Amino acid sequence: MKESFKRNFCYGLVALSTLSLILFGIIGIGRGDSELNFDGAVLYAAGRAWLMGLNPYNHDFLVQSVAGIKEIDGLESAAFSYPPQSAPLCMLAGLFDYSVAKFLWLGLNLLSIAAIIFMTVRTVNQHQKNSENHLGGWILAAMIIGNPFTAHVVWMGQTSLMAFAPTMAAWFFSQRQKFVWAGICLGIASFKPQLCLLLGIWFLLERNWKILAVAFATVTIMSAYPLVLYGGPVAMLAAWHQGIKYGYSSLPFNQPGNKDIMGMESLFASFGLKIPAIKIMAVILPILLWVFRNRINREDVFAVLMGISFTFLGYNHSYDYVGLFPLLTSLWLYCSNNRNTLLSSIALVFLLFFPRRVFDASNLPFLIHWRTIVVLMLLVSIVALSMKAKSSQGFQQEIA
Repeated sequence: MKESFKRNFCYGLVALSTLSLILFGIIGIGRGDSELNFDGAVLYAAGRAWLMGLNPYNHDFLVQSVAGIKEIDGLESAAFSYPPQSAPLCMLAGLFDYSVAKFLWLGLNLLSIAAIIFMTVRTVNQHQKNSENHLGGWILAAMIIGNPFTAHVVWMGQTSLMAFAPTMAAWFFSQRQKFVWAGICLGIASFKPQLCLLLGIWFLLERNWKILAVAFATVTIMSAYPLVLYGGPVAMLAAWHQGIKYGYSSLPFNQPGNKDIMGMESLFASFGLKIPAIKIMAVILPILLWVFRNRINREDVFAVLMGISFTFLGYNHSYDYVGLFPLLTSLWLYCSNNRNTLLSSIALVFLLFFPRRVFDASNLPFLIHWRTIVVLMLLVSIVALSMKAKSSQGFQQEIA
């Protein structure tokens, strides 16, 4: 295959992915009556409430903060439950008129996509620098831009991309011994803790105190305004707890078993089985991963942690699957030169991205939660491939 054809193919792939994001994630084709940034409006309202000296965890104050803004409607069934360190992000949006703020939110999501692509391409190029296959970075970039989860996050004005980008950056910088930057990024990512929690546990197991100390300092600085507003950390955390208890946990689409909630707990709940102890596996498995860390490639640790998070931790919605890009990156690095493995991997990725509405009509729990099974299969595949590659490296070193 000529290099010019490969290059043009890659350009075309990224162009098509970008067009898809524009059409379905920004213009909103096929989105029905919903409007751009409808979820971001809740965070905008929280920012306005904080700027007005109100408690955004109180639903009445949340609605009051955007009273009279015609573009924001339907907050009656909404709730704000982000931790206090989300205040700077929310207040930044709240400084502007909503007509400006929603495009600021869009810009932050697009910037997050660019950062994720940059780190992914750097990772791929680093591990395939001596390979003749230079398509990996382009293919993964197109996948990051054009997959349905990215479009969904951008259209909703969700924060998954904004939280995952610094989570990925924390790992990216830690592997390059830039621990201060890693700590800052981890602290920033903590405003959506379910995406970065297991990475924080990993740094704790690694005794990387510098990263954790900087992350704690970052969280404290980000929470400075709520600390003053609520009169100290106890009152601040109590307010957040109330937001979770009477806001997040009370909403039907946040309940395990709901088709929007991902993970094994939700899968079992859809069958009527209540097994909240599954979350314990999200802590046990990273510990086991650390104990047997010498049996897998270090480069795969972050991918495995994200896979464990989405499978066992819970508190993740379907659009949060943008955090699976490291899993897909590791999969590409192992499968790009192995045709049989590549074909099976393509099948799994296809099932992951397959439109949910096709399965929704069946009303069968197993089909509605098929993505949880797919992610579990991807996780097991990466662990198996990593262990095999590590074992092969050890064997080669023995005979060298």
